[in-house]
Amino acid sequence: MPPPSTKSFPSPKLLRVSLTGPESTGKSTLAAQLAAHYGTSFAPEFAREYLAGSGPHYTIEDLEEIARGQLAAEAKAEAHASRIVFFDSDLLVIKIWAEHSFGSCPEWIINSLVQRQYDLVLLMGIDLPWEPDPLREHPHLRQQFYNLYQRELRERMTNFAEISGSGERRFAQARFLIDELLRTAEQPSRPQKKPMPTHPDHYTLVTPQCRATFAAHGAELISLVTPTNNLEYLWPGDPAVWARHAPVLFPLVGRLPDDAYYYEGRDYKLPQHGFARDQEFAVVQQSPTELVFRLQHDETTRAVFPFAFELTITYTLRDTVLTVRWDVRNPAPDQPLLFSIGAHPAVRCPLLPSEGFEDYFFEFDHPVTLERHLLQGGLLTGQTAPVLNEQQQLSLSYELFADDALVFKHYDFTSLTLRSRKSPHFVRFQFDGFPYLGLWTKGQGAGFVCVEPWHGIASPAGEPGELSEKEGILTLEPGQVFSASYTIEVG
Repeated sequence: MPPPSTKSFPSPKLLRVSLTGPESTGKSTLAAQLAAHYGTSFAPEFAREYLAGSGPHYTIEDLEEIARGQLAAEAKAEAHASRIVFFDSDLLVIKIWAEHSFGSCPEWIINSLVQRQYDLVLLMGIDLPWEPDPLREHPHLRQQFYNLYQRELRERMTNFAEISGSGERRFAQARFLIDELLRTAEQPSRPQKKPMPTHPDHYTLVTPQCRATFAAHGAELISLVTPTNNLEYLWPGDPAVWARHAPVLFPLVGRLPDDAYYYEGRDYKLPQHGFARDQEFAVVQQSPTELVFRLQHDETTRAVFPFAFELTITYTLRDTVLTVRWDVRNPAPDQPLLFSIGAHPAVRCPLLPSEGFEDYFFEFDHPVTLERHLLQGGLLTGQTAPVLNEQQQLSLSYELFADDALVFKHYDFTSLTLRSRKSPHFVRFQFDGFPYLGLWTKGQGAGFVCVEPWHGIASPAGEPGELSEKEGILTLEPGQVFSASYTIEVG
């Protein structure tokens, strides 16, 4: 009779973490620190051993030997590792090195690089002081090389994170990312059916200081939390008040008369703020601290917006600062692209239950004189009203928004901070080059306020007009790209 069967579970996967980047960025120091901290092995940079006698004098054949030696060092480290292994440098370093020094890289190195799979790549920042070393060659090219590493990692869709700051801060950042990696990998596998994820369309960026969550629907930021106090800064999107969080306004900002416009003799209907906020975006890249969404034209969008377009939205989280970048490309061979684009993030206000909306104020980066452009039914009336006269603070009240949003044109400040008179918490917006700005809340009792930097603005009241003549409309010729970005910092 055969012995009773026993269930066996696979050994935990060995996690592979590479440290890469330009010279003198602390790769060797951090690799050794991490290996010691996690009680495992690391592969030292073989190039230093190989060039120790000759110094920075080498041929392309030398680089091939260094590549072989690096692979052998990685294999040796893996053989002695426990749970996780670290690599001080990798074949990407050799690829960029070869292309810079000799104009090309041997094909076998490129193929090996493609085949090498890392669970996490730490791209080391260049904000450490340059430390002279007989084997280091390019103290003035670190930014150029850093850009090359960043581009390569993005194109390869590698799970990578950028590490910066002092040595102690780098060590803390790396430990946080690796602890998250280990926690995820060490979830015990179960023989039963796996439950469906709660939010299969949600994506998260994390740093030790902040966590940002996004939805593929609308490529929308839906949560911004500081984990130390579990404080949520973003409006949760209560459908009874206002169901959105931070919609992206594209290809229109504001409202059109009768929600209609003309283009080349035809009339089209387009709702307020366009359609991107209700579209499903594709995720084209994701790392612990960067997320890239993309939306492209299709037959549905062409029916209301007769243009080819490619909208790429990149979210990058560094400490407690979220950077939002838009890249709009015109892929059409022979037709211009006319569009507007804007932001609409809603911040919880008040942030704490002991506070009220009127306890908050906006602080500008310098004293400002402002007049608002009045709206009626979402359309500009052509009238203005004074708001501030050489003042640096704007106190909040629901009465301030009784006549709809505050709309400013061609203002001269680039930073706006939401502050409380009762607590030290704040939300700071940084936006440069945006010609229009809106401030808005839904109405009496709404627990949020929106800060909306725009490249575009609502139309004036009247009859629908020609899109090319609309104020704030942007025009891209075939092949051109428009880029803009802003940041949200919480604290």
